[in-house]
Amino acid sequence: MSYAFMKILESAPERYDAGIDILTLGRLRHLKQDIVNEFIAKDDRVLELGCGTGSLAILCAAKEAEVIGIDLSPNMLAIAHRKLRKAGLTEKIKLVKMSAMDMDTTFDDNSFNVITSTLVFSEMSREEIRYVLNQCHRVLKTNGSLLIADEIVPQNPFAKFLLFLLRLPFIIIAYIFTQTTTRAVASLDEELRQAGFNIIKTKSYLLGTMRLFQARKTI
Repeated sequence: MSYAFMKILESAPERYDAGIDILTLGRLRHLKQDIVNEFIAKDDRVLELGCGTGSLAILCAAKEAEVIGIDLSPNMLAIAHRKLRKAGLTEKIKLVKMSAMDMDTTFDDNSFNVITSTLVFSEMSREEIRYVLNQCHRVLKTNGSLLIADEIVPQNPFAKFLLFLLRLPFIIIAYIFTQTTTRAVASLDEELRQAGFNIIKTKSYLLGTMRLFQARKTI
């Protein structure tokens, strides 16, 4: 409910992991482990959108996947580089400073077995979401998986209203400090289908306000 604080944490990346762990009550850490346990296999080629400090990339590489992590924040990537060296995984992970919006000029068609994203699409506009999903479909291999974990708009009207009340103070504070905010993603399942994905599995976290989608490219 407090993901808008990510923007504040990103300004102090050395505290990002601990801050997100507190704000998500440890659920994001468990969610990343779920992704690796269920969907990452040895020798998979994995692209992580918005890799941040590299925690998910390291988990994937430890399972002997080859990982490319992209992020726009040089400070976050600097921490990720330090963590990779400490884990001895610099040969398994490549970190690139770039936006997901630049995928069209960077990655070839049918390049990856898996694409992962945690708390990234909630920072995009509807048009950006559609564009990035289409690019994900292009660069994934046939039967490849797109794994998106993000804050979503609940379907239940009461839950939707409760989410609004819970998020409002965090949104205001984050905007005062950073002039940016996040937004819960509406109709992500429909956006995935429009981009040509089949939704294979979903799993809810944090009282249903956050969801993990496994979507597959079948054509």
